[in-house]
Amino acid sequence: MLQTCQTEEKTCLTFEGSLDTAVCVEIESEVHGVVADSDSPIEFNLADVDFVASSFLRLCIHAYQHSGDQFQIVHANPMVRRVFKIAGLDRMLGDE
Repeated sequence: MLQTCQTEEKTCLTFEGSLDTAVCVEIESEVHGVVADSDSPIEFNLADVDFVASSFLRLCIHAYQHSGDQFQIVHANPMVRRVFKIAGLDRMLGDE
C-alpha cells in the first residue's frame, strides 16, 4: 500500500493498488507524518496505482502545500494523470 524511503536528495513515498477513500483514511496519518518530517523534496511514486479517489488528491494537496515546488508525482499511468488534469492539479505531475 505505502512504502517510504529517504535519500540525500528526496523523500519518496511509493503507493500501490487502488487509492480509494478507505485506503486513504488508513494511510493519511503516516503520509502527513512523513511529509511534515521531510526537509527535502517529496516525490509520490504512483507506478503501481490504478485508481485515485478525491481523498488521495487531498493528501497530494497537503504535501504540495507543505513543500510547494519541491513536490511532484511521478510514474502515474495515463488514467491517473487524467484525474489530476481534470482536477486542475497537473502542475504536481512530474515529466514522464
